[in-house]
Amino acid sequence: MRFPNEAAETAFRVLNKCTHEMTLERPWRWRCVVQNGTRLPVAATLDDSFLHLDCRPDVARKTACTNEQAIMSNRTLGGGVKLALNGADIAFHMTADILVRDEKQLLERFRWALDGLHYGYGLLKHPTSHDGPAKEHHIGGGTNLLELMRDSHWRLTERGPNEFSTELESQSSPLARLRASNREVALTTAFVRATTVPDCSRKAIALFLLTASSSLRLVRAFGSEADGAWTCGLMVSLPAVPAMEEIEHGLAALSIAHRMCAREAVLLLDEAAALSYLAARNLPTCNYHFQEQEI
Repeated sequence: MRFPNEAAETAFRVLNKCTHEMTLERPWRWRCVVQNGTRLPVAATLDDSFLHLDCRPDVARKTACTNEQAIMSNRTLGGGVKLALNGADIAFHMTADILVRDEKQLLERFRWALDGLHYGYGLLKHPTSHDGPAKEHHIGGGTNLLELMRDSHWRLTERGPNEFSTELESQSSPLARLRASNREVALTTAFVRATTVPDCSRKAIALFLLTASSSLRLVRAFGSEADGAWTCGLMVSLPAVPAMEEIEHGLAALSIAHRMCAREAVLLLDEAAALSYLAARNLPTCNYHFQEQEI
């Protein structure tokens, strides 16, 4: 088989080694099956030196997992995998984006992503019984971010042990936070933080960010609740030992995502705006909220 470039040949070799029933659907796109106790269908697309994995298991259409649970689970979902929403039918799918550098690196990242896909499948199947991070393929034990990013144009400021900040390329954005651990390097920007959030606003923000993140490379929606405050925003999860290029791509993607999503998400803290958004998306719960207001 002849390949148009080295990245395509590398992607083919890794997919052929790690998956089953691989077929070429069209140039740069393959369909395959991954197995680890459960068969999962995966569409793999090579685009601009990134291998994009998209898994849409049948359980995603009938899952009991709510949008609020999904956005909270994204905070710890491993393997660079995220839960996102297909905007057309509001169904969950799991995706991951891997920068293709060489075969060894891609093989490690792909196996890392497979662990995340299988953990995410378990979460969709039994959302209340999966409250911890995924078991991950071991690829190393942490990294020195200051040393790694020394030659990058992104300037890091140390904030604490293994924790740094940098400015995103987005107007009025808060500083992005970079945290290194032996599990991952997490890049985050949080733009919604409130102690009192209407239920409809939680639903609307989760729905909006999960849908938006479906079309964003590397970036996922995340939420957390601590110290009486509800926080949500966007993040990129990278392996514990990333390459400088992976962090640079992650910060660039986070900048684009912030410009696309932050203002709209903050607006949805307003109850009237949230109710209107939910009604526009035809969620069953919105009728209940409007009835409550009328009473």
